[in-house]
Amino acid sequence: MKRNLYFVSLFLFFFSLKGIAAIPEGAIPFIFDRHLYFQCTLNDTIPVTLIYDTGADFLYLDQDYLKVNNLQNAFGRKGRAKIGGAGNSGPQSVEIFIEPVKIHCGDMEYQNKITPIIKLRDILGRHTDGLLGNTHLLTSPLEINFSEGYIKQLKKPFKDDLLDNYIKLDARFEKNRIDVKAKLQIDEKNTLEGWFRMDLGCGSSISLTNEAASSLNIDDIPKAYFRTQAGGIGGGSDQFIIRAAQFCMTDTLKDIVIDYSVNEKGALSFGKPYLGLIGNEIWSLYDIVLDPENSSVWVKRNKNKGVYMQSSVTHMATFDRTDIYEGWIVNGLYKGGIAEKAGIEIGDIIIAINNRPVKEITWEEQRKGLNLNGEVEYTVKKADGKIVCYTLHVDKQII
Repeated sequence: MKRNLYFVSLFLFFFSLKGIAAIPEGAIPFIFDRHLYFQCTLNDTIPVTLIYDTGADFLYLDQDYLKVNNLQNAFGRKGRAKIGGAGNSGPQSVEIFIEPVKIHCGDMEYQNKITPIIKLRDILGRHTDGLLGNTHLLTSPLEINFSEGYIKQLKKPFKDDLLDNYIKLDARFEKNRIDVKAKLQIDEKNTLEGWFRMDLGCGSSISLTNEAASSLNIDDIPKAYFRTQAGGIGGGSDQFIIRAAQFCMTDTLKDIVIDYSVNEKGALSFGKPYLGLIGNEIWSLYDIVLDPENSSVWVKRNKNKGVYMQSSVTHMATFDRTDIYEGWIVNGLYKGGIAEKAGIEIGDIIIAINNRPVKEITWEEQRKGLNLNGEVEYTVKKADGKIVCYTLHVDKQII
């Protein structure tokens, strides 16, 4: 439990720097690191760091979080159930706690009927203990304030000035999910307009479904192929990264890096009631009010500059797994990128960068970015236990 107590302290320190007065009474403060991380308590005594995922329903807990903290049996009896996600393997059979779990977030308290146990840290890294979906957080109007870093459930009627300068999106709320209408222009010949799913569990910009991408004529557009061993609850994922001319929900964002799926199964395959997902590289540019009763989404552009025009410079994806391994796991690679050409493989464990052990690199440093440039040496542990050093010349984005 020491790790969780450390993160409680980290949250308090972080928000003391931001200024406590900026967080309204009853709000839940969060740290934004591609996802919204916030503190909760389970069954009155167990601290937990969760992310808010509008693509999910209730509480899900990470398998390794339970093991590391000896909580495998802390929430009662277990059963099994099948659940799916964005991965390409379809629904997976997972363990679930079948006894109720009490969740306390800020001033709010919920009762989770069943709690699936999933491999969430394989996707997001060591700082994620679980996720919380719409069933609990979206029971009433919800403010998501990226400017000041908090979530707050609102009472109606709203204060007269609450929605000043906000713009109402064309939205629909169906089956516990939220879709908004938007327009994506890849180039002069390729445009998609229609429903996109709001997904605060997605850390990228726009992710098109396989079906939506198949309707476009983009064979000649420059692209990078990316494969990951853990793209969602449903397993690995394959996608292409391209640049789009512009994207518009209210204002227009130009030169945006997006991806499209080539998965045959999962949330980004075929037969979906949306063209793609809108992730946090877009949503973090706005302060948001969700009103489920009236199927309304209100947004106001904030001062965040965002990273939606940037793609990978190391040409690989890594996640901090120093909770159970010696370093960071290489979760995905770009085909033909500098990491793959150097000899790095999916599943490798990065134990040092420029001779600095990654265990010394704090979460705060990771969030700010390491600003790697030029010749960068990676010390890597291979699957057979051998330690190998690779030198990458970091100077260009993958796309």
